[in-house]
Amino acid sequence: MSIEGIVPGEIREGPAAFRATVAAVGPGVRAVADALRARQVRRIWVIGNGTSYHSSLHAAGLARRLAGPDDPIAIPVTAGDFRAFRPRLGPGDAIVGISASGEFRDVVGVFEEVRGRIPTVGIVHVPGSTLTGISDHLVLSGGGPSGAPVMTKTFSSTLTATILTLAAILGDGPLAEATEGLLLAADHAERAIADAWPLVEGMAAELADAEHLFVIGGGLAWPAALEAALKLKEMALVHAEASETWEMASGPATMVGPSTVVVSLAPAGAARAATDDVVRHCREWGARVVEVAPERAVEGSRLLALPAAVDERFAPLTVVPPVALLAYVLAGLRGATPDRPSWTARYHSQGLTHIVGV
Repeated sequence: MSIEGIVPGEIREGPAAFRATVAAVGPGVRAVADALRARQVRRIWVIGNGTSYHSSLHAAGLARRLAGPDDPIAIPVTAGDFRAFRPRLGPGDAIVGISASGEFRDVVGVFEEVRGRIPTVGIVHVPGSTLTGISDHLVLSGGGPSGAPVMTKTFSSTLTATILTLAAILGDGPLAEATEGLLLAADHAERAIADAWPLVEGMAAELADAEHLFVIGGGLAWPAALEAALKLKEMALVHAEASETWEMASGPATMVGPSTVVVSLAPAGAARAATDDVVRHCREWGARVVEVAPERAVEGSRLLALPAAVDERFAPLTVVPPVALLAYVLAGLRGATPDRPSWTARYHSQGLTHIVGV
């Protein structure tokens, strides 16, 4: 099959989209940071659902690494949990809400409920959406409109905007470090996508009969694993579960066998040795292994190669796109249509109607 369609087009556009976001939001995130620092904010609640929650996990985790002991702390929470079980909020709190469509009902609901009391920052991809009108501060990601309900380009864009927003709050040094890392990640993502393109059709054919897929990663490749597993579910309609590297060896490992595929997200970094060790065991137990890594660590695995210099701190932007491309091809073999999926009515039930084509 030829890899053509809306979703693969947006996968290919992803690196340009987060470059565009870096260029677009710089002055805006500095203004947001100045406003929140003036309020002496100490806790930044970063909320979202689905893909946006994965962005909150990653951006907050990166902020934790960039922060000093006297900096505010970023706390990721699902928007639904935050709304139902509201923490006690005070003058030292702020809320960053991520919603590509600007319409996710729990993020919108939280912003409406705290309006005038707690400062809010909306990370949004769609101009004119509800969240753009009710946020105290707005950061619009770049890269142009999306034409598909499966978030690929908009994930990259809104995650980039969230990273820059949190980094700016920490100061000029962290913002410069994050900006440099993001631009380098765009180069690495382009290379990883290009290298994966001729490989994924053969790989998908080998995996089409899999009953269970596990996607594993450690450090900031863990939120990447969550997003990659979601892409496999949304596109190929297959059971796919993310597992953090050190958790995979316990409960999830009990299901690993010949009908299982394990996708290892293993950029260079402190978690790689442990991730490689886990997938070696999975291979011994009969699983088929796909490695998304600079080089193969497991005999008999299939490799989606990453540039050697890929920075684990920006893993969701570099390691997810090759898996998303694989998921798209796997979907075609399983009779699914990610460009116009069968589950759009469920998408609409969440209030998400502002992405083009949905």
